[in-house]
Amino acid sequence: MAILGGQESFLLKPQAGVDPLRLALTPIRDGVVTDQEWDQFVDTDNGPTFFQWEPGKLYFGAKPKPGFEVVISLDTRGDGWLVGDDNLEIRVSMEGENPKAEVRQLDATDRSGPVWVVPRLYPNSVQVAAKPSTAYWNLESVFSAETMGIEIKEDSRVGVRIDVVPAGSDVGPSYLPRNLQFMRLRFDKSRGLFSGLVWRPGIRNRNVARLDPFNFRFNFEVESDAPALQSMDVVGEGFARDAIRQVTIPFPTPDRRGRTFVDYESEIKSDAVGGYRILRATLLAADGRIAQIRTSFRIADLLDFEFGLPTSLRYSDAPQVIRGTVTLRSQGEGRMNGNFNMVLPETWSSRRGLSEDFLIYFSRGNAKINVEYSIPGGATGTFPVILNARIGEMELQRVVYVTIR
Repeated sequence: MAILGGQESFLLKPQAGVDPLRLALTPIRDGVVTDQEWDQFVDTDNGPTFFQWEPGKLYFGAKPKPGFEVVISLDTRGDGWLVGDDNLEIRVSMEGENPKAEVRQLDATDRSGPVWVVPRLYPNSVQVAAKPSTAYWNLESVFSAETMGIEIKEDSRVGVRIDVVPAGSDVGPSYLPRNLQFMRLRFDKSRGLFSGLVWRPGIRNRNVARLDPFNFRFNFEVESDAPALQSMDVVGEGFARDAIRQVTIPFPTPDRRGRTFVDYESEIKSDAVGGYRILRATLLAADGRIAQIRTSFRIADLLDFEFGLPTSLRYSDAPQVIRGTVTLRSQGEGRMNGNFNMVLPETWSSRRGLSEDFLIYFSRGNAKINVEYSIPGGATGTFPVILNARIGEMELQRVVYVTIR
């Protein structure tokens, strides 16, 4: 065992009670942790911690006692803490009314000598919101994994450890191992599902725009040893509770092959909180037992931006011309038209695609904007490219960062 100051390092101790299957769920990062927006990770002696995800992003939360800080250990590829250069330590403390975040990257490509290096991350790849209170302080943070070339998606595996420790605690040298929990990122999970009952989701697209219909089919296979099922209650969790309707549906009789399904339908309210939300179905058996199914869906804006140009470029003394496509993907029903515009860094120049009208004919269709811009020679660093779309009175925006090394 590794020893620090005569004591075993806290980073080697296992964190018990962690659910390894994590659903996609988007918190509101306002610096106030509430139960309806977070899934608990570990309930430590010094305050509870939280972890969840959505495509492309990992979320971390905590409610530490005053005088304590949070140390997040993240293995983004889920291949081991002392393997490769994909491991991050995010350390957050409170200084008065404001949070202080320190990030460092562990490069263990040389297994004989892991070293801490300055993190090779885009600006704002790690964002932190925090607020103090009397009994504890609140931490909400997000890590955008694309900055490391990591695709966070369904069934990704990541290693996570979240510690709440006295301020200034020593974490030891770079070669010290850490006992991480390995998470599987999911859209669907169940708890206490009855023997002889199998379910699978019947949904083509988990994204639904506000005021549009939301349809979800629960497909079931009921075997002979399954209990008699009486009903199914379907409700949104957390911020989705008031955004969609709650229904209780009699459980349908299976066909001769034991197959059946339950269809859930609801409109998404106009004031629904956007992001990934959870739909929960509670199955009631005739003998009084219950089982739960939880599944993630996304309350989306009308339009998503997909940036089909390189975001990592090699340094060049000569000007570089970059060509590609920005895809505008509708998440709504029916035809859509509007205007797209792009804001480049001041010294860059646009050759094509700076401002274009677009028309999307079909529900959940897309429009492609051909883009071409020039980057002056000698440019180095990380630069924001701002994508805007106006649809009627609605304005949508995404900021993409391009790094030149």
